[in-house]
Amino acid sequence: MYLNRELRFAVMGDLHYVQEQSHQEALNGRAKGVTEYADVTRNLWMTRHVTPEVISSIAALTPDFVIQTGDIIQGHCDDEEKGLREMAEAMELLQGLKAPVFFALGTHDGVVGKREERQVKEYVFPAIGRALGTAPLEKGYYAFEKAGSLFVVLDYTTFVKHDGQEEFLRRTLAESASFEHVFLFAHPPLVCVGRPFFTHYDFVQTVLGEIANHPVDAYFCGHTHNQTATLHKAGPGWLLQLKSSVLGYPDRPPVDLRDVRPLLTDPADTEYGWGYLEDSAPGWWEITVRGPEVQADWHVLRRGIEGQLRWRRGEKPVFTRTPAFARTAGKPLPKLAEIRGVRLRAAGSNCRTPDGYRVMLNGTEVGALPRLEYFDSRQFLEIRPEFWPLLRSCNRLTVTSAGEPMCMGGFALEVETESGCVRSTVSGYFANTGKWDHWGKAPVEKIADGAAVSVELAFGNERA
Repeated sequence: MYLNRELRFAVMGDLHYVQEQSHQEALNGRAKGVTEYADVTRNLWMTRHVTPEVISSIAALTPDFVIQTGDIIQGHCDDEEKGLREMAEAMELLQGLKAPVFFALGTHDGVVGKREERQVKEYVFPAIGRALGTAPLEKGYYAFEKAGSLFVVLDYTTFVKHDGQEEFLRRTLAESASFEHVFLFAHPPLVCVGRPFFTHYDFVQTVLGEIANHPVDAYFCGHTHNQTATLHKAGPGWLLQLKSSVLGYPDRPPVDLRDVRPLLTDPADTEYGWGYLEDSAPGWWEITVRGPEVQADWHVLRRGIEGQLRWRRGEKPVFTRTPAFARTAGKPLPKLAEIRGVRLRAAGSNCRTPDGYRVMLNGTEVGALPRLEYFDSRQFLEIRPEFWPLLRSCNRLTVTSAGEPMCMGGFALEVETESGCVRSTVSGYFANTGKWDHWGKAPVEKIADGAAVSVELAFGNERA
């Protein structure tokens, strides 16, 4: 029996707060990773110009509480003390939400027992304890009840199959039938929608197995920075996965995920609501529970509510509103005189050999891909103006590969004009390694070691 109780809470994904003095190594040309400099500078700008506005916008909703799904800070700072300073400042900033804040741990926050754990133990665990009204936590996974609903927060950063966290999840969900609603939170996606393998296999398999036996209302996550709302078959029912990130450039047109990444889910097992690329449409979720009814509103900074779902416990959620942002694929190739820039977007992992990935466009070499890691789709090859006349409605792209275990793909041509961007179709992924074979039906095409990849990228109504 449902009681006439109302509850409203907000969920915000990756924050990546940057304290500038904590990242002087990266900012002064001594970055530790291939994307570190770009990540730090981009997220520093957002810390200054976007994050305060996001926090004040969420606070204006007056939620009963907020759940942040990890990567509170940029982390990986110059030294331990600077990491502590960054976390301390982030926690102080989040007080502006004017509501209790719960956290799921992300990889950038520190990993208890492995690295940078003081950031977690001295700041995050005490903050969760304050929200719960208890002493500081000793583990990153926990559960609590609010207004008849169960909230379960998991820590994938320390997850080990058959450990105490797995038993906690099994025991907690076994009691979930006594609650009116059940909401689950962690940092990585359970189902990869636009960024292949960017999660934790054992964690995913364990959690999905439990959800098949004990359905939840929704699973909230971040990690990939994509803004997505999707439904996935899970046992006899459906899993609603809602991802978010408050990172992004609010004045840029949102980029539809389908325009720049191949969707990795099986269409027969998926209902796709929407998806937007990282750095695109910074947003968060506002969830309203009224007895048996739940409403999920996707807020986009400076735009208001752009997407919405509604459901009753045990029933399949319904997309009652989907965003109407324009797509950039499926348009004809602009005339040469209208072109202002051309890029080849790409993503991959372990593509490290300098100049080992040469790019041929319609039979002519146009350059080499940058080093690809983390399936980061912000990476690209700028195609010089002398090669723009090579562009056709249907283009043959060939990319060589080096003799190293790697995966690459997500290729799409982007043509800039004064009126905006026009994009080609997007390719799938190609791997010369069995690294991910244990996932089963992997969303990649196998190629021989050292073989080239050849795909067609089309504009307009041309078939690729």
